[in-house]
Amino acid sequence: MGTSKQVGSKRVPNPTGKGGFRERPQDRHNGVWKKEDTPRYKLELMMNMSEAELRKVAEDKEAPLFERKLATLIRKGEWKEVEGMINQVYGRPLEKIDAHIEGKFSTMSDDELKKIVATGARLFKDEE
Repeated sequence: MGTSKQVGSKRVPNPTGKGGFRERPQDRHNGVWKKEDTPRYKLELMMNMSEAELRKVAEDKEAPLFERKLATLIRKGEWKEVEGMINQVYGRPLEKIDAHIEGKFSTMSDDELKKIVATGARLFKDEE
């Protein structure tokens, strides 16, 4: 029986008490995370490395693939790829959009604007 049927019911989720962390305590995590294991930490660390240090990481077959790939991309100057990784780690930077509209719309009445929206009328000759 799946747990999705048991959630919110009065049934005991595991009536036999078998399985889970009681039988496999090695699978239990202590809940602590290490800053050194995060992609952000690794990225910031590599941004301060010399070319020789980056080469050493890139050629280390025991290093995680993310670290090797990142070191290689930085060394080769593959900035689009590095930018993509930075955006994944930090998030995309905010972009401002100017939504101020001047001109034809500012002189129209509410009824005229509503009619344009309702009919999908084209406002500019080059759209025809």
